[in-house]
Amino acid sequence: MYPQPPHIPPQEHPRLLIRSEDVPALREKRAKPEMKQVWERLTRFSQVDICDAYSCESPGDVYLIEANALMYVLDGDQEAGFRAKQLAMRSLTKPFNSSYQDISRSIGRLMLAAAVVYDWCRELISDEERRFMIGHFKRLALLLECGYPPNKEGSIVGHTSEWMLMRDLLGTGIAIYDEDPEIYNLAAGRFYAEMVPPRNFFYPSGWHHQGDNYGSYRYQAELYATWIMDRMGAGNPFDASQENVGYQWIYTRRPDGKLLRDGDSDNPLYAEHEYIRLFPLVYLMAGSYYGNPYFIDQQFREFQTIPDMYVFHAFLFYNADIAPRPVQELPLTRFFGSPMGIMIARTGWDEAMDRSSGTVVAEMRVGEYQYNNHQHLDAGAFQLYYKGYLAIDSGIYKGSSGKYHSPHNKYYFKRSIAHNTVLVYDPDELNRYPHVKDGGLVWPNVNDGGQRWPNEGRPPLSLEELLGKDFKRGEVLAHAFGPDPVQPNYSYLKGDITAAYSDKMKQFQRSFLFLNFKEAEHPAAMIVFDRVVSTKAEFRKYWLLHSVEEPQITEETGRTVISRSEDGYSGQLVNDTLLPEAGNREIVAVGGPGKEYWVFGTNFVNDFPSTKEQGAWRIEVSPHEPAEHDCFLNVMQVKEVDGPPALVTKRVETDALVGARIKDWVVLFSKSGERLQETLTVPVFGLADGVYHNETTQCLIADLAAGGWIVETDGRRERHKVTEAGGVLHLTGVTGEVRLIPGSGAQASEEGK
Repeated sequence: MYPQPPHIPPQEHPRLLIRSEDVPALREKRAKPEMKQVWERLTRFSQVDICDAYSCESPGDVYLIEANALMYVLDGDQEAGFRAKQLAMRSLTKPFNSSYQDISRSIGRLMLAAAVVYDWCRELISDEERRFMIGHFKRLALLLECGYPPNKEGSIVGHTSEWMLMRDLLGTGIAIYDEDPEIYNLAAGRFYAEMVPPRNFFYPSGWHHQGDNYGSYRYQAELYATWIMDRMGAGNPFDASQENVGYQWIYTRRPDGKLLRDGDSDNPLYAEHEYIRLFPLVYLMAGSYYGNPYFIDQQFREFQTIPDMYVFHAFLFYNADIAPRPVQELPLTRFFGSPMGIMIARTGWDEAMDRSSGTVVAEMRVGEYQYNNHQHLDAGAFQLYYKGYLAIDSGIYKGSSGKYHSPHNKYYFKRSIAHNTVLVYDPDELNRYPHVKDGGLVWPNVNDGGQRWPNEGRPPLSLEELLGKDFKRGEVLAHAFGPDPVQPNYSYLKGDITAAYSDKMKQFQRSFLFLNFKEAEHPAAMIVFDRVVSTKAEFRKYWLLHSVEEPQITEETGRTVISRSEDGYSGQLVNDTLLPEAGNREIVAVGGPGKEYWVFGTNFVNDFPSTKEQGAWRIEVSPHEPAEHDCFLNVMQVKEVDGPPALVTKRVETDALVGARIKDWVVLFSKSGERLQETLTVPVFGLADGVYHNETTQCLIADLAAGGWIVETDGRRERHKVTEAGGVLHLTGVTGEVRLIPGSGAQASEEGK
């Protein structure tokens, strides 16, 4: 069914999770202060009287089996070894209802614990008992969602992409390989053929496409496969860039202890006044395997007390030789590249939950591939946090209509209309795209004006399908931050997101620029510039900005104020809409009672009163005049609700460039969306306009052709280089007009001089 796996288990025991050479270090680990509590709990579990043990009735308590096996393999405690064997054999006989939701997780966890006993306590198990255990391993394997042979469901998303194959069947197969190689050959054959390639495809981005909740859950499952195969002697089955995924949730951590939202958020991820923790072993496993000191620091912050179910593996995997280092050493901006295309920009780091923290956190997303399942139709979206969740991802994966197949989830929460991106409303779109499918289920579609479901909503089953069908939805065109790579003044990302939409969209380019002002009163701003070209002028366009509290709009000036003044927060976002221009724009607030999750005539209501994170409001910015081509230019700044007045913003425009001035910055983008390579004149205003009181101005010009440029300003001539990756030129100390001369023009100018 699958190719023979490239590695097979060695002819020695133990070989599942540990080898003989690991045992001395494990014995020493018991004395480590940070392992004291873990070891005491393992010892206590191993001393539970077998008559009182209820593992055979509740496989969730498999830690009793594992703890006894550990005492045997470390110290040769035969009494513990026999207890482990008896508990394992009794538990393996338990009947399960395979139709019960998510029962595969309990079944697989029991299989792994019993496999540990089979491997570690081998000398205590007779041939007849081995046959008995193998028979029940296969009985239980037949009950798993992936089936046995394990050829059901996809290899990229879904429950099969979690523990069943990458931990439970692999581990069981390794343990029993000598007597019966079938489980290992089937599981490892599929693992190497179908599961490794798609992960090696997205790992270099450093971002897990399944989000803040399911992404960290599945990342932990993938780390199990790394540990299991490496400890077996096969080395790391994945690309080493697997390590980088752990940075995703470090960078998206908000100062209040929560995370910027991504995909189907679950757990009690948004319970008020709680530090939101990831799955228990994410940072311990990644940090210990890859020697990452920031992950180890994060692990101690995440869990002072490891839950019982994970104590055994925490002890096995923890690397005591890695000294933690604080995340405050990390750069404030990180680019999570292809095939995701996301940039996170921060103004600082925070040690603990602090709603008064002055740190700003911004997400700028292109989103190159759509995997479906728990991922949303959110290409091009952004989020912004400052003393409260301000520019938000709307909706929630909880409540009366919040789960996977609920109307709220299918028709609002997962859709583009729930995110800070752009809609193009084609009233006839449903006649051409009437429904989407999820496995054997058909979802009647809704027309939210947003992005399309690739592959009719079905997730890709393999890397070949991901790359061969219509799952690509965007492309990063440029990215840069600087000039200081650790504490940058600016962070820039541009993408083409046309492919995320149906043929109603001819072109959609979005440019983000985050500015770190590095001062308390006006800490940061984010500029979003969009070029949106529809196939028909009558398709109305909407620029969206979602919020928790009701936005206050001043139509005449184009200013919208969003506050987060409840629940101990005090942040405020001020958005100035500079394009469309006054006279050709409409800014309306949508939301409030009965319209919290409004989709063009229907409210996909959901009730989850425990948090306000799901929001209830948005603004829609639309041009009045029908046109195929429209540009949107919005400048968002953050400040305290009762802080100083908001900064003045102003549109700056030339024949080729358009942008904004805010504080001591002038930022300009190409009107055409193409890289510019002609001589340009850039108007920069400092003291002369009577508004700004800085002696100098910083100027950033985006969308420039790569290569050498001559910059003429204030009587100076300087050479600058524009990179292909960034396409930006950042100038400081500017007080007057700037002239840019590109490439050959620069050379000719120099020769003439």
